[in-house]
Amino acid sequence: MRRAVLCAALLAAGAAQAGTPARTPVQEREPSDEERSSFTDYYREQVPAQVSGGPSLFAPAFDIQRRRGEPWRVIARVDSSPRHYTPELCRQVRTSYIYDASAPKGERWTPSAAAPEWQVWLATPKVICTAAQYTVQMHPAVRTDDVTALLRQHKELLARARLLFAGNSSCARQRALTFRLSAVEPAPPASGAPVMLGMVFDSDRDTRVRVGVRKSRGEYVAWSVNCSADSAG
Repeated sequence: MRRAVLCAALLAAGAAQAGTPARTPVQEREPSDEERSSFTDYYREQVPAQVSGGPSLFAPAFDIQRRRGEPWRVIARVDSSPRHYTPELCRQVRTSYIYDASAPKGERWTPSAAAPEWQVWLATPKVICTAAQYTVQMHPAVRTDDVTALLRQHKELLARARLLFAGNSSCARQRALTFRLSAVEPAPPASGAPVMLGMVFDSDRDTRVRVGVRKSRGEYVAWSVNCSADSAG
């Protein structure tokens, strides 16, 4: 009887697994010599010396991905030189460009339709801003004083948000993962919360957590959580 029950359970689990389509893994690669050299030529010829908030450092980062059976998506990103945005924040503006291998040579790179990203980090008092290893994408609609406060308090707020993970079925298993703050954005209003902000955390397991933060009288409280697969992956 026990063996029969075990076999039935295994068959049921297999059926359930078969009914859930497996997510196609993402493939990545380095840029080809042609992609890299053509972008260098395009950028130097087409992009003015001063773009998106300041001269570029011109150290393009390439993001090249595809899922099986799909064409490669080739994107190059360039950051402006870091500079003070406020006395407490450093900022770089990140601009993206897309590659189309089917276009005529010399016309394969075009600016992305997406707006340039603002990448920020906390400044050191009385020190010139220099490139940082970790930056946070800042939505232009968020006030700079709120961004500064959230960058200073993000570890505390994440620790408090972990207490909310258990009450959310999509977050419960992620409670113990390692997260890094990747973005600060506006958040929809919530009942009883006069001002809401959003903090986006990416984990080391390709998942993303959005923490709704309630602001009241200058205090910030982790209010809600929402977890999902990392759309960037």
